[in-house]
Amino acid sequence: MVDLELTYVLGDDGKKHLAIADDRRAAAIAFVEGNAAKSPAEIAAVIQEGHDPLMAALDGLSEAQAQWKPSADDWCVMELMAHVVTTKRVCASMCENLSAGHWPPGVGEEWQEEARQDGVTLAQFSTLDDARTAAQTAHDDLLKHITALDTANTEVRFRHFVFGAFNSREWAVFQRVHDDNHAPQLGDIKASAGFPGA
Repeated sequence: MVDLELTYVLGDDGKKHLAIADDRRAAAIAFVEGNAAKSPAEIAAVIQEGHDPLMAALDGLSEAQAQWKPSADDWCVMELMAHVVTTKRVCASMCENLSAGHWPPGVGEEWQEEARQDGVTLAQFSTLDDARTAAQTAHDDLLKHITALDTANTEVRFRHFVFGAFNSREWAVFQRVHDDNHAPQLGDIKASAGFPGA
């Protein structure tokens, strides 16, 4: 598991900005780069190891539990999954398009900035089953693109605002880092005081 220990700090602009210790950032980058050098099958296995605990954390949850928030400033399970699914779709798109030697259509320089990436949530779901299905579909889509990574372009890169510029293989592996960061948050929500019994 990749343990990022991300926090938010108040910047000079009065806004909260994502922060990570230098050693944690370096470890995450080393994880991504090291695994990106593996075969497509091995990359797929690494990503699967992050996806499985995330999906397992949803087992047994009721709709009421999925909508419950520990506080007004926290995500509920449904909101967390909307963010996770959005990122899974982004990673699949990055893998597909960077592999072909270009950025995804409609994505420009501004999408490399923190304001466009941090906490980005484009997906929305009516039910937990919808969220679960979308997460699995996005995961399967990424795995489909990974099969072609042996012949992928690795020169074209797109920058993650925290971890730097990734190529097609690295964006694929980054999905594991992202899942590892958010799966424990699902457990934290369920362990919070006041979490509904059903």
